Amino acid sequence: MSLDDWLANRWIEPHEASLEEVRNLLALVDRDLNDAAIDRLSADWRLGIAYNAALQLATLALAASGYRPARIRGHERAIQSLRHTVGLDRTLVDTLDVVRRKRNRSNYERAGTASPSEAEDVYQLTKELRLQVVSWLKAHYPELLTTP
Repeated sequence: MSLDDWLANRWIEPHEASLEEVRNLLALVDRDLNDAAIDRLSADWRLGIAYNAALQLATLALAASGYRPARIRGHERAIQSLRHTVGLDRTLVDTLDVVRRKRNRSNYERAGTASPSEAEDVYQLTKELRLQVVSWLKAHYPELLTTP
């Protein structure tokens, strides 16, 4: 299934990204990555903050591609779209989707669902994802970047 199919299914909507939007999303990602590195935070919070950075990267890539997620299942669609935008491996996207569900449980259902090692893994994964998204932007949408 392609992004055109997603658009036809109303899973995403047309959107024109701006330089300011991309700059702001990258600033959110960097803030969240800095905060997710704080060891004294609970593993649940560290995982949630790192996930939020990954979500912003997915949203950024989707916006650069000319779309934004529809409201229903927006987080899920943004994460899943990484296969179509950045070309992320299905296994990596599936991992991020598992993190999305774990983060939902820790935010809304039960404390203590994430281990320190899981939080660290998501943090490291998101740092790598940032590098991949910025590299992808440089290759495909350099006009949307203000930093090297």
